[in-house]
Amino acid sequence: YFQIIKILYICPSNFLNMGDKRYVIGLPEKLGKKSSKDFILDDLFFEFIGDVLIKSCLLNVTVSCERKQTYWHLEIKVDGFILTLCDRCGDDLNIKIKGNDTFFLKVQERNIKLQDDSIIFISSKVTDFNLKKLLQDTCFFLIPITRKHDIKNCNSDAILNLEKFKTTKTGQLISSKILKEYKK
Repeated sequence: YFQIIKILYICPSNFLNMGDKRYVIGLPEKLGKKSSKDFILDDLFFEFIGDVLIKSCLLNVTVSCERKQTYWHLEIKVDGFILTLCDRCGDDLNIKIKGNDTFFLKVQERNIKLQDDSIIFISSKVTDFNLKKLLQDTCFFLIPITRKHDIKNCNSDAILNLEKFKTTKTGQLISSKILKEYKK
């Protein structure tokens, strides 16, 4: 136990995050200079985020970064699919994912709290930027909140079985009825 703590204490923090180095992009130094990087993200990338069950996925992501006068303009483009479960019938559902997001990296030594999530403050010493969290968030927010087949493509047997469990009274009506009977 003591040896493990000692090793973690001695190791630099970037050693513990070595897996994240795959998602780093170099920030261009010269004004107007651009850099870009392509990523192929699969289900392992999303293993520990969100409450969406992703059975499998293949997302092609392109990130471009351009140096502007006082910031870096970062654009993330996503195109691909995810395989998840239909919220209605529970069968496999293949969803096309396509979209983009824009962020602005600005040098600021102190972290200022803003309402705008697209502005990210970084240290002036930073020459590379780890995209992992931004890639996860961008892709995650492109997944529809409700994931359902078209009704004609849903498993009709599963829907019929679920209909048996529907009740005509809502919880509010039931609790109101109980209160009225209690007051008598």
